[in-house]
Amino acid sequence: MGCKSGNASSTLEDERTSLRNTMATQMQEMEDSVQSKKIALDAAKANRQEAFNPYENMTNEFANLGVATQASEFQAEEADIALANTLDAMKASGAGAGGATALAQAALKSKRGISASLQQQETANQKKAAEGAQNVQKMKATGEMQKFNIQDRRDEADVAAAQQDVRDQQARVDAARAAQLEIDMGDINLT
Repeated sequence: MGCKSGNASSTLEDERTSLRNTMATQMQEMEDSVQSKKIALDAAKANRQEAFNPYENMTNEFANLGVATQASEFQAEEADIALANTLDAMKASGAGAGGATALAQAALKSKRGISASLQQQETANQKKAAEGAQNVQKMKATGEMQKFNIQDRRDEADVAAAQQDVRDQQARVDAARAAQLEIDMGDINLT
């Protein structure tokens, strides 16, 4: 009978040793799995697209608007030719100095109108340039806000994932400790 008790005790000890070895192997596999998940998470973070501002290099398309001077030059030339023809006609007809003065005043008035037209174009272009600069600044600011929001969401997701990994790993470790404690308590009860 003593032999049977010794064999049972030995068999129980062998089972516990085997269980301990199995648990140690499983704990090592859990640690390896966690390490593998961390490497995969780090790789995913490293390979994701960088947050960027899509409007960062935007420029003001209205900054360098030109003034349509060719039409104005043509108009001035036409006025000069018309005035010259009128002056020639006046000379041929024997008109006096009063007619020449009136002709000079008409030429001056015509050129003032051309100058006013150019000034209106320049003023309109300056207004468009200012509006364009304002729009570019608004778009760049919007892009920076989008970039910040993207990065903030990523950071929050990374923290949440890391926290969950820690909780999961702690639960595994706690379960392994509880199982180890059960085995150890069984050893105490046998002695």
